[in-house]
Amino acid sequence: MPRLQGYRERLHQPLWDSLIRTTGNPQNPILNGAKLFGNANVGNLGLTNMNAAGQLPSDQTFVCLAIRCWLYFDGTNKRANYLNTAAQLYWTLIVGNKPMFQAPCWYHPAGGGVWGFDSTSSIMTLGTPEQPSILKLARPIIIPVRQGFLAQADWFPIGSVDGLAGINSGASDDQKVILLMLDGLMTRDVQ
Repeated sequence: MPRLQGYRERLHQPLWDSLIRTTGNPQNPILNGAKLFGNANVGNLGLTNMNAAGQLPSDQTFVCLAIRCWLYFDGTNKRANYLNTAAQLYWTLIVGNKPMFQAPCWYHPAGGGVWGFDSTSSIMTLGTPEQPSILKLARPIIIPVRQGFLAQADWFPIGSVDGLAGINSGASDDQKVILLMLDGLMTRDVQ
């Protein structure tokens, strides 16, 4: 579709990618230092909304205003998976080859999701499910035209407890979702 010369539009559009989304053990184990927003999930909207690996397509730019991490665990090991992931997973957002933001997972509340309790089991979320509880950046992070970017997931065990080992193994009823979202403004051509 031809674009309208000299015109661009700006819209609120988060970018997301999933470190894991599975029941039971993952088909391919998650490695320490795994990178998101690359090739692995492109084309599967349930895992990512990226159309190209590692960069925005067709001269788009992105102004990242907030970073969110959605954790969802259910099944036999839900409590251990949630607590160990929140405590041991650290994210690094890299634009080009420069780290732009590093923080532990617990620092990136999702600002959405399931909230509450019932009499049979606990429900845990990373933060309260409301917009004010997200991590708003003090300064925006700019992803310019044709610039590569990624998010790196590093795990740091606490003593003999290895959260990554728990993510890569467990009971067949364990549901595991770890999704990172860059929330902000996308600028693109008008068509």
